[in-house]
Amino acid sequence: MTRYLKPHTAEWFKVLETVNPQQAAHTKHILSLSGSDAVCSICGDESSSDYKLVNEEAVHSPVSTMRLCDDCLDIRRSMHSENFVLVAS
Repeated sequence: MTRYLKPHTAEWFKVLETVNPQQAAHTKHILSLSGSDAVCSICGDESSSDYKLVNEEAVHSPVSTMRLCDDCLDIRRSMHSENFVLVAS
């Protein structure tokens, strides 16, 4: 069973730094530029929501959540065939 970590928390970054240090560094940089952690993990857009990955990759990834804006969500779905669903708040 996949455990979904809340994006941009200390625990989320700790795990992400282990499995994908480049993505962790990029997201930290985006958050520092925006001055907020309530932004898209990829581009820093303020209009973002928390999503969880629910396809095959989620089973094998300890970090299956991201905070995404609509554009980055569409790009990840179309370019990487990732299936994200909105996390209930």
